[in-house]
Amino acid sequence: MHLKKTPPGKDRVHAHAGEGNLSPPYRPSETPAAPKTRGRSRARRTAFFFIVVILLPLLYGAAVVQGAAPILTEAEKEFIRKHPVIRVGINPNFAPFEFLDNWRNYAGIAPDYLALISEKTGLRFAPAVEVPYTETQEKVRAGELDLLPALDWTAEWEKEFLLTQRYYEYKPALVVREDSPFKSVEEFRGRPLAVQKNTANVQFAFSTLQAGLSLYASEEDALLAVTDGRETAMLGYLPAVLHAIRKLGLPNLNYITFASGNSNGLCMGVRTDLPELRDILNKALAAVTPSEKAAIHSRWIHVSGIGDAGEKRRIRYLAGASAALLLAMAAFIVLKIYSHRKRIALHRQNECILQSMVRQRTEDLQNQTRLAVEASHAKSAFLATMSHEIRSPMNVVVGLAEVLLRRELPPDVAKEVRYIRQAGVSLLSIINDILDFSKIEAGKITITDEEYAFRDLIRDVEDIIRFRISDKPVDFIVRIDAWLPDRLRGDMNRVRQVLLNLLGNAVKYTRLGSVTLTVIGAMTANDKVRLFFEVADTGIGIRREDMDALFNSFGRVDVQSHPEIEGTGLGLTIARSLCRAMDGDVTATSEYGKGSVFTAALLQRVVERRLQSVSVAQEKTRTVTFTAPEAEVLIVDDLPGNLLVAEGLLAPYRMRLFTCANGREAVDLVTERPFDLVLMDHMMPVMGGVEAMLAIRALNEARCRTMPVVALTADAVSGMREMFLENGFNDFLSKPVDVDRLDTVLRQWIPACKRISVPEDGSGL
Repeated sequence: MHLKKTPPGKDRVHAHAGEGNLSPPYRPSETPAAPKTRGRSRARRTAFFFIVVILLPLLYGAAVVQGAAPILTEAEKEFIRKHPVIRVGINPNFAPFEFLDNWRNYAGIAPDYLALISEKTGLRFAPAVEVPYTETQEKVRAGELDLLPALDWTAEWEKEFLLTQRYYEYKPALVVREDSPFKSVEEFRGRPLAVQKNTANVQFAFSTLQAGLSLYASEEDALLAVTDGRETAMLGYLPAVLHAIRKLGLPNLNYITFASGNSNGLCMGVRTDLPELRDILNKALAAVTPSEKAAIHSRWIHVSGIGDAGEKRRIRYLAGASAALLLAMAAFIVLKIYSHRKRIALHRQNECILQSMVRQRTEDLQNQTRLAVEASHAKSAFLATMSHEIRSPMNVVVGLAEVLLRRELPPDVAKEVRYIRQAGVSLLSIINDILDFSKIEAGKITITDEEYAFRDLIRDVEDIIRFRISDKPVDFIVRIDAWLPDRLRGDMNRVRQVLLNLLGNAVKYTRLGSVTLTVIGAMTANDKVRLFFEVADTGIGIRREDMDALFNSFGRVDVQSHPEIEGTGLGLTIARSLCRAMDGDVTATSEYGKGSVFTAALLQRVVERRLQSVSVAQEKTRTVTFTAPEAEVLIVDDLPGNLLVAEGLLAPYRMRLFTCANGREAVDLVTERPFDLVLMDHMMPVMGGVEAMLAIRALNEARCRTMPVVALTADAVSGMREMFLENGFNDFLSKPVDVDRLDTVLRQWIPACKRISVPEDGSGL
């Protein structure tokens, strides 16, 4: 019998719907068709399969190459009719984002986006090639230009212009040679980096990576320095780096991208009286398709460049057709094998599922690792920013309080000013706790080994704690083992920090009763003593179920019952970490409602076993040790409050003081006057402290290469002092400025011939 005909397409439906059956259906009374007929049917099904798999993707690809035009309102269309030409201010040296090529044509990523917007909206853009970039922003503000097409999206620009959405985002990158042993950005922390000057990368490398800076006029110069071995690595934005590599044809370079904690992206800035233009641009940018974005990206970023846009489309079509053809062939082969080896295909399917699960799990782990690294970088950036942003105003608070205390004040006013100063110092201790915790987490905490007087240390701690409890009905009792040696070697500041953290915790949670410090010791081998500090209080105590969480970072127990007690939850964590770094530990016992006992143990070396008499602790009298009426000092700081504090702290020295608000002004003043000392703030607008320092040292006059320059900074992160010294500074002062440290620095750097000693009673002032 002959095979019964089916309506057109019906056999094709069965060919796909039937499970593993490639032959057309037949009735039970019918016999199979001859091999020749069955072959033609398979050929038709195969042709249909190839048409569906190949033709449809190609048609779809052609449809999405050109994105849909944005839907504009009548007001926006009217705006285009009235403003057919938009005047554009450009940066001719911002490759690959925007620049002028060798034929003075406006080129780059931003011009390509403007061309797309022109196709989608009908707007025409006229680049103002003849206007210098330094004047473009002012001309936009004045209405002489309409648009800046390539701005970094920042809060500062948002105040100046109407910003569009970000249309291009990018990451920073470190460029190294192929033979470089460094593979991650963390390995460059604290190392020298080549950076283009007058860019945001300078501040990022300095504050986040804590790197020494080698400043270059352009990214191309910095890349050439890495290629010929003068620099280990350079920091730049990935698009600009790749464009420069392609332009210079540099071989043997690798790059490492990373997250900086900031969102780096390009947007367009519109003059403030043209909100319709901003809305039109946003709609046009939203209508740009992924394929259009990819074409722009591949044109300017990839080192092995591809031809023009038409060639890119043809290559994409060929690549898509080839991929579809390969996919169709693979699918056809799989179907053939499946029809004969069902069990093998099922086994392979299960294997593919398992591999997919493994890949997914691997990707999840990689994403978690990436998020952890990004969180660590974000935390480091936050700590550096917080240190600067909080310590700067605290410099004014503590500094002005210090200046006021030098004056003749009524007793009640002087007492209130002392409280203000102590509150500022307490806030700084919280900041220092957070920074110390960050160092401990990063494994960068250091323990020094210096000789110190142990009983003087105890007296200092006692004075601080008695001041803290002066307004509370709490007794402070100190018991010290009489045989303890007085001269020890170790880290006096870290021991003081442990004691203040434990005693401060006890004072905080004790409303009534007493806080008792008991100090005992036990000699060990090699002339060492193990010190035990027991801090007992009659405070609120700790519940048994909370004891396990007592030393957790940023954790505070029983917060619901005592919400009025404030703190970071880091004091005990830091105390335990410091004790363990000094071969000791911190333990605790407590009874809820009756009090707690904390015991810190640590090891110190004995220098002298002879006991010394205990003198009555007296408050230090802060006086200057000299005056210098003939000395000239320049103070550079962008904050008026900081300048006021500096002038007040320096007033008793009777020196001739000069001030300015940024590094550029400082360089100009240094060329005019032979200052005896320059106090230079770190972070300033126009020109920062590091750039100003390098500019001063580069001046032709010999005195500028030897003029003492001391860095002022509110950044208290580790490595700052070393960074300043490497960049030509002579010394370093941290804000808020300690008056004793200030006196030491001035005495060291003001020429001896201009200093006049002051008697200890201050009668010479």
